[in-house]
Amino acid sequence: MPVSWPADLSYAVSQQAYAVQALDLPPMKSPMQSGKTRMRRQYTLRIATLGYGWEFTSTELARFRSFIANEAGAGTAEITLPVWIESAQTYASRQVRIRDGASGVSERKLGFDRTLVSCVLEVQSL
Repeated sequence: MPVSWPADLSYAVSQQAYAVQALDLPPMKSPMQSGKTRMRRQYTLRIATLGYGWEFTSTELARFRSFIANEAGAGTAEITLPVWIESAQTYASRQVRIRDGASGVSERKLGFDRTLVSCVLEVQSL
């Protein structure tokens, strides 16, 4: 069962980190005798990959670290998160997973009071 994004933590995406990397998983490929390649979806569930990130204050950063380490099982659990949907220009609740768990999360200081936390999210039904 997925864990919910903490209510006391901002879910607003940072414009610096947002990037659609793939709209779906790569298709399965089978060579054919004619020399063509047959392609088909691997799974019925559509999983997109997004470069994603948040700008946190030091208090929010501590809360995020605690959430990832404890509630999200070192970043391996599925998370219900409001994700920015570019085509709709709004946030919608989606099930996500952080690629590579906690080791896939990076932090970069933005001045003295903010930190950009970024990762690659695997998003169901983007």
